[in-house]
Formats: sequence, C-alpha cells, structure tokens
Amino acid sequence: MTDSPDSTESNFWADTKSDAVLRRFQALVNVIDDGIYQLDSTGNFVAVNDSIVEITGYSRDRLFGAHVSLLLNETDVGHMNSVIQTRLQTDDWDPPTLEFAIETADREKRLCELRFDLLLEDEIYRGTVGVLRDISTTANRIKCEQKLTQYETIVETIEDGIYVLNEDSRFVVVNQAYVEMTGYSREELLGSHCSLVVGTDVSTKAAEQSMNLLGADEDAATIEADIVRSDGAEIPAESKFTPIISDNGEFRGTVGVVRDVSERNGREQELQKYETIVETVEDGIYVLDENGYLTMVNQSFADMLGYSPKELEGAHAADIVDEGVHQSAKEIEEEIVQGDSDNPSLEATVKTAAGDRIPTEATFAVFPSESKERERVGVVRDITERKERERALEESEQRYRTLIDHFPGAVGLYNEEFEYTVAGGELFESLEISYDEVVGSTIYERYPDDLVERIEPYFKAVFDGESNTFEEQYHNRDFWAHTLPVRNSDCDIFAGMLMVQDITERKEYQRKIEESNERLEQFAYAASHDLREPLRMITSYLQLVDRRYRDKLDEDGREFIEFAVDGADRMQDMIEGLLNYSRVERQGNSFESVDLDTVFENVVDDLQVKIAESNAEISAESLPRVQGDAGQLRQVFQNLLSNAITYSGTEKPQVYVTSVIDDEEVIVSVRDEGVGINVDDQNRIFEVFQRLHTHEEYSGTGIGLALCDRIIERHGGDIWVESEPGEGSTFSFMLPTTSSGR
Repeated sequence: MTDSPDSTESNFWADTKSDAVLRRFQALVNVIDDGIYQLDSTGNFVAVNDSIVEITGYSRDRLFGAHVSLLLNETDVGHMNSVIQTRLQTDDWDPPTLEFAIETADREKRLCELRFDLLLEDEIYRGTVGVLRDISTTANRIKCEQKLTQYETIVETIEDGIYVLNEDSRFVVVNQAYVEMTGYSREELLGSHCSLVVGTDVSTKAAEQSMNLLGADEDAATIEADIVRSDGAEIPAESKFTPIISDNGEFRGTVGVVRDVSERNGREQELQKYETIVETVEDGIYVLDENGYLTMVNQSFADMLGYSPKELEGAHAADIVDEGVHQSAKEIEEEIVQGDSDNPSLEATVKTAAGDRIPTEATFAVFPSESKERERVGVVRDITERKERERALEESEQRYRTLIDHFPGAVGLYNEEFEYTVAGGELFESLEISYDEVVGSTIYERYPDDLVERIEPYFKAVFDGESNTFEEQYHNRDFWAHTLPVRNSDCDIFAGMLMVQDITERKEYQRKIEESNERLEQFAYAASHDLREPLRMITSYLQLVDRRYRDKLDEDGREFIEFAVDGADRMQDMIEGLLNYSRVERQGNSFESVDLDTVFENVVDDLQVKIAESNAEISAESLPRVQGDAGQLRQVFQNLLSNAITYSGTEKPQVYVTSVIDDEEVIVSVRDEGVGINVDDQNRIFEVFQRLHTHEEYSGTGIGLALCDRIIERHGGDIWVESEPGEGSTFSFMLPTTSSGR
C-alpha cells in the first residue's frame, strides 16, 4: 500500500469542523436510494434528500417550506395526522409502515411506503422525520428485496438493539429492536437506570469502562452480559459502547452499538451516533479525495478486501480496482457534479489482499472537503451471491428454453393483457409460425373474433387461480389446450400458461373408431333383432311337441324337451340383453336433472316381489340430483340391487345404498354382505356374457353389469367393485356434477 500526503490515521469525523462533517453525512444520506425527509410541526418540509427530489420530481427549493399536501391528497394527510395524534396520546408506540399514493410534479401517481417517527423536545412535538420508499412497480419491490438490509430508516431498521444513556446511566434513547429485545415498552425504559435490564454489577462495570475510555486510545468497549427481560427471561447479549463527550470534554453519557441521540445531545452527539451507524452497516463505505486517495473506510469495507482500515486509509484507488474502473468512477463523479447522472452507480471487481477478485456494486455521491477540494463517498456492496444467482438463473432459463423448444406441441406464457411473453415448442415449426411472430402479440391480434370469444374466459380465469382444458379448431386442425396459472415464490400469480397439442390425427382416429363402433352396434342390433324370430319359432315348436307328445315320451325325452326350452328361453334373455346393450347409445334420452332418490324408490317398488321372497332389507341415505338419463340410471340401480339380493348367499340379504358428493363428482355405492368376488375376476364381470357362476347356482345372462358399465360410460363416469370372497361386495359408480356424457 502507498500513503497519500494528505492521509491521516484519524477517524472519519475526527479533527474536522462540524459543518464539514455534517456535509459529509448529508452526502452519505443522499446516496441512499430511499427518500429521507423532515417535516415541522405544521407539516411543512424543512429537509429532503436527493431521493425525495427524484421520486417527487419537484426541486429541493420547491419542496422547502411546502406543505405535505403538495404530494398527498386530503384523505392521506388526515390519516397521517391521525397517526401522529395517536402517537402523542398513547404510551405504546410502534412506528407504523403506511402506504400512500403521492402525486409527482408530472401529475403521476406513485405508490410509496412511508415509515416515520416524531421529533419531541421536552415532550413538545416539533415535527416528524421519515423514510419514503417508491414501491409503485414490482421491479422496485424486487430491487428492494435484493438489496439485503438497505436502510429503511437511519436508525430503526438496524436489527441490533440501540440505546443511549445519560451521565447517570439512565436511558434517554432506545430503538424498537432494543424494546423488543428487553420486552419493556419504550416509555418504561426511558428514564430508567440501565440496571433494570443488566443488573447492578454489569451496569457499574460498563460505566467504569465507559469512563475509562475518556482520553484512551480505544474508541469503544465491548461487554458480554445477560439482558433481563420484563418477563424475567435472560438473553445473552454483546454490547459495544462508547462514551458521549461534550464540546468541553465532559462525559455526557454512553451510546451503545447504534445510537441516535440527535434530539437530546446536539449536533456533535448526532454525528457520533451516525459514525457508529457507518461502522455497523454491512455495506462497505469509503471516502476518496480528489487525487484518488482513500481518506476513510469503514470496517465492512476493510473486511471485504481483507485489510485493516488503517492499511486502506491513504491507499490509492488503483491499488484495489483496475485503472479503467477508476477512470469510469471519475467520469461518473464529473456527471454528478454537472447534475447529469441519473444513476450514479457502477459494477466492478475489486482486488483483495489475498489477490482474489470480488464482484461489487458501488453507489457514489460527491461533497466538498475542508480544503475546498471535492471528495467522493461510495457505498460498496459485495454482489458475489447475486452474480451467482444471476448465473444460476441464466442457466435455468436456458434449460427451460430448451425444454420449451422441444415441447411436443406449443407452450406460451402471457400477461394480464393476454399478451404472449414467451413462446416455443415443436408445433410452431409444423405450422410454419416463428416464435418472434407470437411473442409481443395479444390473443386479440392473433386469433379471429369468434375464437377469441370462446377462449378468452379460459385465459382470464387463470388470474383467478383456475385451470381449464378445452379443445378448439384452428388452421384447419384440431387442438387440445390447457390454461393454468404460473406463481412466483410467494405463491402470487404473475402469468398464465397455455399448453397446446395437435390432436388432429387422434381426433380422426377417434372418429374412425366411433364410426366402427356405430357399425358394430348396428350389426349387433340387427343380428340380435333378426335372431328373435327364429328363436321364438324354435321355442314355440318345442312347446308344441311337449304338449302333443308328452305322454308318448319317456322320462329322458321329456327332460330333453325341458332342457331345450330352457336353453331357448335363456337364449331369448341373452338376445334381449344384447339388444338393450346396443340401444344405450342409439336410443338413450337426452340428459336432464334426475332425482336419484325417486329413481331408487321406483326400483325398490319394481323389486318388491324379489325383496319379499328373499326377506331382504334395503336401506339408503338421501341421494342427490344429477344430470342424466333417468331411464338408464334406473336400469343401473335395478341391476345392482337385484344382484345384491341374488348373490347374498345363505344369509338374509342386507343391502346399503350411500353417496358421497363434492364439487366435481357424485359417487353412489351399493354394498351387500353376500358371497363376494375374487380380485382376479373383478374386471371381467363388466364384460358382455362374463359369468362367475353356473346357471344351476345363479340365473342370469351375464349382460347386466356390462350394461351398467355402458350406461355409466355414456354419462361420463366410471363404475367399479371392491370385494373379497365371503365378505360381500361394494359396487360404486361415479357421475360428474355437470354432465360430460353423450
């Protein structure tokens, strides 16, 4: 390191005139992005920093003396006065955070976040001091979040507890963090002896160390002790403190860690307090003279570079940054002086003592020194983590871009104006549409009016948290589309996503399948219909033979005739069942509101003979209304209830009908305590002519459950069974609350 002829080993504010030091501090305040202001007791501006000027668009001269109503409407001014009156009348005060829309010099409305405290002297209200943050855009919010622990206010946002003691070791100033740390209210602490929270021994030791610092080389002392909270709990704490010395060298008290005592101890004490702030903040702070030599650095800046503050003071800027960076900073300095710099900041790498390079971001301000030369103050932040996040984000974006480009369809993101912001997918190539053609355009610009009218509700519903799937035709092709919300890390919806797949071939295949099924249904209907007549003839002639020749036939002959007639009857039942099965689609009624309670009661009436013969007990809960074909749903209930009675085994039939309802579907279940069904057979029982028992054990055609399956499928639902042999069976079918059937 090289030494500048003008460098000293003094602290930032030592050996200087108060006015010059105050100018340095004012310059530092002007570097902060947030607006800082002071109002007098009547609400007129008496002090503003550069950020207030930038946010409002008014000049400093225009703001000085102007009432706050220049920026706020009458309602907001009233609200602010109400908060002030509450503060003056209450013993419990937590500086609130308010949101107001200010009106700039250009008549533009800007949403801002305001946090302020009162200026009191001898309990007399003198005005307010506050911090204003522009939160009018999401970008401003994100920027504030990324700046770690930027100054929300000069004092109250520091996380460490801050206190000021008078000559008698009594609290005269505490910040909110110290209030929360001790559990006492601000009013309980102010005026109390510090032994209230640290005990007599500790307070005595601290007072001695504070007095010992008078005339000593050390600037501050550190003590570790337990803080005793108001509820009796003990908190271990480290207190770094320094004595407060008046102009004539007298001991005036103690300031701990970060101390704002400007309201009670005058200008010198205020400067001492802000020196502690500079040394406590995590950002690096430095002052550079006109020749490029460092005249002051804080500990954070020294730690960042791996030097001590004394090693850096007197060093030239070229020792820690490249010459090109130094020149760029000087150019920005000139722009600041000329008033041409809108953003006095610079990103650059700095060299550490170990020879490493650290990416940083520096913000500058310029102020005159005591020698009339100007000095530059800079606030430097290590942005290593931010750069790593940016690189990770770029890599993530590239991965997602690759996924989007190879998506087997099309995908796009859109904003609340339904403007596409991202687009990609293999479908674009097949449709000969470029990404650039889509990005930046809205659905109103890309699609015909009739299509927009159909899809606009789906696009809009995304921002209410809804997802939707639909099909549309576009460019003479069939498309499947799905819209869904996209959320950020706070779970807020910031965009909508559209996914599209070309289902033209699938739809064509589906149409062919439907046509084939329709032909098969027609064939089944025609075949079964045509078989009924010859089967009736066979049955009639067998019965005629039985009547005429019964006496001439032996026992075997009569038995053969009975077998033949029985087989013909069963064949007749199977044909009738096959006809019913083929009529599900062809002869079904249109859907309407159906009361399932009424359907169930009608089926029970139809089965009265069977119920009475088997002594069955059937109980049912109240069933809902659904959209469907009442006649076909009656067939479902009749098959399921009849089967439950038939397959009850040797025990008295017990049948229970229940239902479950939610926003999207209704599930109806029919449970019995009968013979049950093997797991391996539970799927095939819904196929045509599939039986698990012989005709000697149980009668039936093997079509009933297949018919139920076909009916429920037409209603857009599903049917299944849960069963174990000997434990009974539960047949359940699901119906959508809004019909999606045919």
